[in-house]
Amino acid sequence: MHILCWISYWLLLAYLEYLWLKDYLPAWPMQKAITRAVAASFLYGLPQLALAYYISYFALEKIVQKKSKPLINLLLIVLPYITAICLVILLARELILPILYEGAVTPAQAFFDPRKFISIMIEAAFPAGLLMAIKFVDAQLTAKEREKNLIQDKLTTELQLLKSQLNPHFLFNTLNNIYALTRKKSDLAPDAVLKLSELLRFTLYEAGNDTIVIEKELQFLDDYIAIQQLRYGSSLSINFEKSVDDPSQPIAPLLLLSFIENAFKHGASEHHFDSFIRLCLHLKKGQLSFTIENSLEASPLPKRTSPIGINNASRQLEMLYREHHLTINNSGQVFSVQLTVNLHSYGKI
Repeated sequence: MHILCWISYWLLLAYLEYLWLKDYLPAWPMQKAITRAVAASFLYGLPQLALAYYISYFALEKIVQKKSKPLINLLLIVLPYITAICLVILLARELILPILYEGAVTPAQAFFDPRKFISIMIEAAFPAGLLMAIKFVDAQLTAKEREKNLIQDKLTTELQLLKSQLNPHFLFNTLNNIYALTRKKSDLAPDAVLKLSELLRFTLYEAGNDTIVIEKELQFLDDYIAIQQLRYGSSLSINFEKSVDDPSQPIAPLLLLSFIENAFKHGASEHHFDSFIRLCLHLKKGQLSFTIENSLEASPLPKRTSPIGINNASRQLEMLYREHHLTINNSGQVFSVQLTVNLHSYGKI
């Protein structure tokens, strides 16, 4: 990039020098004028190039580090700047005008001609400013990329932590259900253990993936609900309505489990009478709509509106899906969650 930038700048200088030379010495052949203009612009550009790199990669870094006094910092810029201008004037007077231009162009009588000096000041400052701008933009882009990578690493770590919290939470609740069946010496306990093994297989081989097809996710939820149904029997009414237009639609695994766990843990398990859980899931063209309601038993103690499972699920949604909306309602008799997710927005944080 540096080589291309300097070649482009050199060609620009050569073109401007050629235009000036053609007007000043119209009798010169074109090939001769181009050759001398290219050589002259190359010599003019050397002090400018040296000044640009000196300021961008040495002087400014020394100043930013604040290791010197303000006067010394000023001299670090001014003295090399004046030196570069003097070198350009010296090259013009001693090499370019008398040799390359064969004395056809007469130098100014005074070494420090005010008009020429100011003109060279502007010319010398341009490449230094250009290089500093390029370096600044490059540093900003590098910092942005580094910040993006750090944020992505942080989100990945946090997501893994949430998943590690989710699986033991799910396992703990399921073992509680099987324990309740064994205490009752229920014949349903072996079936519950078998279904649990299927659920554990899912969490071992599928839940670690970034996404799975929604058909597998729904099968997992059906197995989980079946285990819960074994425990509560007829005292719990469960209705799961599903409508899916594309069973192969990818979805983050275990995304909906926390809401269902919450319904059983804080709804059905705390009831002493008949209770209900109603689920409704619709998927059409990547737009997922999920609603779950569970009955609540009146209690003098205040209920938590955001248990740990729902908090985890909400955080996962924020990290995984840019387009989603979550609404939680607690009327005192019914606890409900409404969730809409654009599954096509996965990973677009």
